[in-house]
Amino acid sequence: MNRYIEVSENAGASLRGGALALFAALIAFAAMSAPPLQAQASLSGQEVMDKVYQSPKPRGSVLTMTMVITKNKQSLTRTLTTWTTGDSTKGQVEKTTMKFQSPADIKGSGFLNLKKPDGSTESLLWLPALGRVRRLGSGPSDQDQAFFGSDFTNRDINGFVEADFSYAVDGFAGGIYTVTATPKRSLGYEKLVYQIDSSIWKYVKIDYYRGGKIAKSQTVAYDKVQGYEMPTSIAMSSASGSTTELRFTDYRLDKELGEQYFTERFLKQ
Repeated sequence: MNRYIEVSENAGASLRGGALALFAALIAFAAMSAPPLQAQASLSGQEVMDKVYQSPKPRGSVLTMTMVITKNKQSLTRTLTTWTTGDSTKGQVEKTTMKFQSPADIKGSGFLNLKKPDGSTESLLWLPALGRVRRLGSGPSDQDQAFFGSDFTNRDINGFVEADFSYAVDGFAGGIYTVTATPKRSLGYEKLVYQIDSSIWKYVKIDYYRGGKIAKSQTVAYDKVQGYEMPTSIAMSSASGSTTELRFTDYRLDKELGEQYFTERFLKQ
């Protein structure tokens, strides 16, 4: 009887020892397989933004976009087609043409922007009702105006280049970086604060500051489309209470778009 107990105890101890060893091995394997969060958290603001700007993007794209503007509980819906090509991180001019398809009172209006790697832009606005193309200046009187009545400004639509700002990491939690971007020159905002998802190296939120307060906030949702993390919706909410949501559909990616799509002639067609 004593020998049976002794054997059982020895067997139990052996089994417990084996289980503990297996558990320890699994923990070690998981630790080796998991993303190095500590290493990620040690990235500088510049290194984080390098990853954001250098994340894969299509050579050219044609998208259908629905714009929903909500102010004072009233909504206005507009549809556009956008053509985009170029990558400033590769020394290329980033080119975007946007043409309104509806409603009837704005149909045919368009916006063309050429953004150079140094951050300078050339923007054209076509308003059929006026019968002329307006060239937008680089100053706040043009760049900080609302884009067709939305919560986005012309500057927001034009976008920025990486060299426009200096960057500092303010926090890292749950795979999300908080990065403050301070402009090196006058860009309409005191600073931008990014929330960046390190699993896809895309920003999911931006707070835009003026006068020490958040003037507006942008949130972005993504989905994998033809191998790329593409925005499915972008919402801009202003401190005044108005919001504008951009919803993207009908993705045509990696299109070879020639110069003819980014000319004044095409804008007016």
